[in-house]
Amino acid sequence: MCEKLSRVAPRYALVVSSPLPRAKETAQRIAGRLDAVDPALLPDLVGHAAQLFGEMRTLADWARLLRERDEARVFAEAQLPAWARIASRIGEKEHVLAISHGGIIDLPAVAVMERLRVPIDVASFGYGEGLRITYAKGSPTKLEVLRA
Repeated sequence: MCEKLSRVAPRYALVVSSPLPRAKETAQRIAGRLDAVDPALLPDLVGHAAQLFGEMRTLADWARLLRERDEARVFAEAQLPAWARIASRIGEKEHVLAISHGGIIDLPAVAVMERLRVPIDVASFGYGEGLRITYAKGSPTKLEVLRA
């Protein structure tokens, strides 16, 4: 899957991953390099991940979790500044590849999608899937869902 993604991926000005070996290897396979490891892409969930996330089949399931669980909303909102900080390290027309993990991506992704009024009635993200977010002045302005 990484090889397929590497053939269609844009040129990345910055390649960053979470500290987990799997994420670092994925970044290397897709982009051919890893520029930085960012602990913000693997926040400490203090063992609550399974309890917090559960089984989420659609992004609408994640949106419901955001509405029903304060800790899910707090978590999602805490991730968004990290994403903006990573995006601020590159130029306006450049691209970042940021590799993280299920739930850690889905929750803040849904928060951004709701702000930008992007439909969420689609499947949750799987391996090799995610988002392309365009930022202007530190805020997300456009979002595209990327599927493998």
